[in-house]
Amino acid sequence: MKDKRIRSIVASIAAFLCTAVLTACSSPFALPTSGSVQTLAPVQQQTQRVYTNPQGPNDDAQPESIVEGFYDAMPAGVQSDGYRVAREFLTSSASTTWNGDGSAVIYSGTPDFRRRANTMTAPQGAESSLIVEVNVQVVGTLDSHGSYTPVHDTQSRKLSYTLIKRKGQWRISSLENGVVISTADFDQVFRQVSVYQVASSGKQLVPDVRWLSWRNWRTQAVREVLGNAPSWLKDAVKESGANTVSLAVDSVPVQDSSVEVSLTRGINALSDEDRGMLVHRIRLTLGDGNSGYSLKVTGDGVDYSDADSNIKLDADQPAVGVYTLTGGHVVSLSSSSPLRVGDASGFDDALGFTFSTNGGAVLQADGVVKCLDAGGGSCGTLFGNARVRSITAGLNGEVWAVSKDGKALYVYRNEKSIKLDIPWLDDGGVVTSVNVSTEGSRLAVAINGGSLSGVAITGIVRDANNDVIGLSKAAAQVSRTQNVAMLSFYNDLNLVYATSAPQDGAQQSAYRQIVPGPDTVQRLPEGTIVSMASGQISLYRRLAVLDDTGTVRSVSGSLDGSWSIADSQVTALGSQ
Repeated sequence: MKDKRIRSIVASIAAFLCTAVLTACSSPFALPTSGSVQTLAPVQQQTQRVYTNPQGPNDDAQPESIVEGFYDAMPAGVQSDGYRVAREFLTSSASTTWNGDGSAVIYSGTPDFRRRANTMTAPQGAESSLIVEVNVQVVGTLDSHGSYTPVHDTQSRKLSYTLIKRKGQWRISSLENGVVISTADFDQVFRQVSVYQVASSGKQLVPDVRWLSWRNWRTQAVREVLGNAPSWLKDAVKESGANTVSLAVDSVPVQDSSVEVSLTRGINALSDEDRGMLVHRIRLTLGDGNSGYSLKVTGDGVDYSDADSNIKLDADQPAVGVYTLTGGHVVSLSSSSPLRVGDASGFDDALGFTFSTNGGAVLQADGVVKCLDAGGGSCGTLFGNARVRSITAGLNGEVWAVSKDGKALYVYRNEKSIKLDIPWLDDGGVVTSVNVSTEGSRLAVAINGGSLSGVAITGIVRDANNDVIGLSKAAAQVSRTQNVAMLSFYNDLNLVYATSAPQDGAQQSAYRQIVPGPDTVQRLPEGTIVSMASGQISLYRRLAVLDDTGTVRSVSGSLDGSWSIADSQVTALGSQ
């Protein structure tokens, strides 16, 4: 943008803290106007936010400058001022009808502003009319619920704004709803919020990622808790039963360091169980998965703040081990010193490996999956001797596999195997690999070809025993990156994935992202990476990769740190 943009760096004085590494979370508290100061555990300090301070239109500004000034003002509208300045660039009628919160277009680079003639007659009272077209390189979009969708190969999009001139002043008279935000501003004005859903089994909470405006994110978050899950997750979670409940007032204020949620009388009609679960979901959603803050929930004047006191579901991530198959031995990487925990000879050509304290599986070079007991010994063949192309670990010792043709999945648990159809996969798509989220209700899928080519995410449907019984009927594309060969949920929100090694010797590409959300380049160690896993190593959550020389390296924290060798001469790498 040009020098017209004026930013005042109003860095937040308070250090907002969050508990999960790599999430875009922050404290559930706003800056209180009264009451005592509350301190949270110092786990990670949030990056200081930068607030924009846009200026209104100058006298006699040209049409291009009016539209450019409007672009300068939109980030502040999302972040803090509710579009007060942005509306100064609109006519009074356009200001009344335009809804900035309806959607968002996220672009990279610098917009190009150009005017062209308007073939329509200028409205009565206008001296003249023209159109300013803005070319932007779009990387993604947000819908009205804050769900992010990537755009293929940074599409160039032309956005048109009609302007009229009255009393010598140009103003925008016609435009589409929604905002247009640069990638540089995205993290500053939108906040990642996990809307916690209840898994179909009733045994887990599932983070449903949304991107909501910093200006009123709590209000929007409660509305999303009361609303429906997105189509890709709908079958894998329980209906909230809260469609008769809404916010009684159009805000969720913070008073004396307590978040106050006032709901309509519909909450009174819910069963005690449904009411308690609703309050619990609100509590964890507004607390970024934490419950250690003051929340007051009322419905038609009745205080339900303690309605969830008996609900034990939480958003904690389970401890997951990382194992290697090394020289015929199963080796745990749970500490700085690799520890042999079992013998598994005869698998020198293994292509895939999963293991836990209860056993695991090995994918042989011929595509057959062999079962391993807790000591690494053979316990038969999985999936009825079917050939598969990749395997991964699931919840509670599950082994997942992708069929050889990439059109179906297999799941093994407790000596039982099932074959899953992929209801949303079109004829042109082939699944190459999958990975199960930490809570076990979401599945990341790498796809070659078809309408969802890249990386997609879908829901895992489980019964009351936590057994897998199917997949959601829909999927959401989270990346357009092609030829993805491996992927891993680093934690509950962040997915890391890498492409296969190019035949021409070029560098592999890898990315990480909160899913669904914008991606960030992930630095890999030198060499060709053939496998990837995530889990606890030396008490820290770490990403581990295996290269084609048989060396396992790991990295933690921001994932941009130094890679350290965890094991060498490894055949295959897997996680619990």
